[in-house]
Amino acid sequence: MKKIILLFLIDAAVSGGAAAWLYFTRNVDAAIATGLSIFIAGSPLCLILAETLAPFLTRRHLAKRGVMLNNSNALKILTAAQVAALPFSRVLTCGECVITDVVPQMMSQAALLKMAAAAERDAQNLFGRTIYNAAIARPLRLAKSSKFVEMPGRGVEAIVDGTLIRVGSAGWLDSLGTSINATLRTRTDQLLVKGKSVLIVATGRVARGLIALKDDLSDDARKFLEELRRLQIESLLLTAQPKKLVNRIAKEFQLDYVRTNMTPEGKAREIQIFRAKGKIVAAIGTDTQDLPALKISDVSILLAGGTLKPSDDFKPDFEIRSLGSLLAVRELALKAVRVVKLNRLLAMLSWLVLLPPALSTAFDTLPLPFNPIIAAAGVAVFAALILINSLRMR
Repeated sequence: MKKIILLFLIDAAVSGGAAAWLYFTRNVDAAIATGLSIFIAGSPLCLILAETLAPFLTRRHLAKRGVMLNNSNALKILTAAQVAALPFSRVLTCGECVITDVVPQMMSQAALLKMAAAAERDAQNLFGRTIYNAAIARPLRLAKSSKFVEMPGRGVEAIVDGTLIRVGSAGWLDSLGTSINATLRTRTDQLLVKGKSVLIVATGRVARGLIALKDDLSDDARKFLEELRRLQIESLLLTAQPKKLVNRIAKEFQLDYVRTNMTPEGKAREIQIFRAKGKIVAAIGTDTQDLPALKISDVSILLAGGTLKPSDDFKPDFEIRSLGSLLAVRELALKAVRVVKLNRLLAMLSWLVLLPPALSTAFDTLPLPFNPIIAAAGVAVFAALILINSLRMR
């Protein structure tokens, strides 16, 4: 916008200066004719059309495919992306989590599930909602909770019946000094190797059991990663899951880079490291814990179905319904970049063709007459060419 305003001011200054000079040296008619000719020929109208028409038509086309484009500048950046940063849940997985194992210590499975579900009552993360919904479906009578705190990528804690209950990763609970016995640790390792996510349930600083959950790997993600490899775009997995769970999946999906046990802030730092190396990073996210990574990336892509929603504080560059649609978006972005490039060339050509004769009218050196009507007709011709080229995006 600032560039357009500057061009308008320069155009007005040049045309006004020429008109003022002719007013004092020749006559009013020459001043008006020459001033208008220069102003019309030098107008940035064609450049405005060149930079706005194709993105506008692209936005409409994407909307029909269920994709929301919030930042037109992101189209060009997306075509140059070298790294795709991905979370684990809802992207590499289907987002349809189920409980597979409930392993209590000195209590029943129902009691452990009730305890965890009561703490997870207000949770927004996928695992927490799965545990809560499973307890409600049994049905189990849950105690009221208070002082609920959710720490994305780590776990939750709440006061239930006067007792502090924490539900989260073993690493997080270890950092809080929680006692996890050898039996639970061995069982945790066994479940992680099988590709299951494990949450430890603790009261105070004593682990009372674990709950394992399984989320099937996504076929869409598999196809998406295959296409990334074909396009020579590197894949970067950023997940709070432990290394033992992710290693097998990383090999199966042939991921280029894997970072495990990541906090939301850690994900953002990792992307910043890649950007510092000169890489252009496109980050995909679905949940609240992905927000710092999305904010720091070159291109932010919000995949529908998670807990993260657009807001005044965060507006992603793209909002997509499915992972597979992102590749179609990239293809359309490549086409849009080509169209805008040609449009800009036409806009520059309009100045090269129209401005010299318009400026020459100030010196009355043209063998043929040039006036505001001819200048307007020339601008209209180039504007029509830009419109025709932009319609390729339909």
